[in-house]
Amino acid sequence: MRQVSGSARSRKVRVELGDEASFTELPAPVKVGDASYFLVRGRDGYKLLSTMCPHQGGEIEDEGDEVFVCDGHGWQYEKGDGRCVNNPDFRMKAFLVTVQNDRLVALVPDE
Repeated sequence: MRQVSGSARSRKVRVELGDEASFTELPAPVKVGDASYFLVRGRDGYKLLSTMCPHQGGEIEDEGDEVFVCDGHGWQYEKGDGRCVNNPDFRMKAFLVTVQNDRLVALVPDE
């Protein structure tokens, strides 16, 4: 299901991620088109965190520890909200995920 909203500059696409019950372990890797994300659940609900490092564009990985780690310079990000441990001015890009009829639905950039 694809639904476009917003202006041409910030075009967003509504994407169904699947049944909420199917995501038994979080964070969970999620691919939408060519973009990669981590599905996380924090204090404010579900969200997708982009795996592109906001520091220098490296790939953020889940190495199983308490934080995500950028493969480029080793910067670390909190798994619940994407806040950078090394520099609080940086944060992983986050995208809204809602639960609709027991299914997770995300609003992500149309790439």
